Amino acid sequence: MKKLLIAASITLCSSLVIADGALKPQQGGVMAEAKSGHRIELVVSAEMATVYLSDHSDKPIASKGAVGELTLLTGTEKATASLTAGEANVMTASGKFKITSASKAIVKFTLPGKSEEQVRLTFK
Repeated sequence: MKKLLIAASITLCSSLVIADGALKPQQGGVMAEAKSGHRIELVVSAEMATVYLSDHSDKPIASKGAVGELTLLTGTEKATASLTAGEANVMTASGKFKITSASKAIVKFTLPGKSEEQVRLTFK
């Protein structure tokens, strides 16, 4: 009986992990999830960085009234830019951005009425 309960528990737990879902970028960027469950997808080009906000279920979160900051680290170089709310679930930053496969990013953002959140992302 104990073995049956243990097997059932393992099966239930493993299916819960699978149900949580993997982070799948929809815009071709890199993704991370904050402790709150908010998900961030970061897409960076040479002069523009775009952050897409979604909840734990991948439903878009409105960026209206949100503020944030992007820090990109590439080797010994560091670039920081302010993120401003755009349309729908988008926040953007303009600047000169250099990205390599070894780059890392820190995105800090605050949604209206919420406390600041932070995620770290690694480019591959």
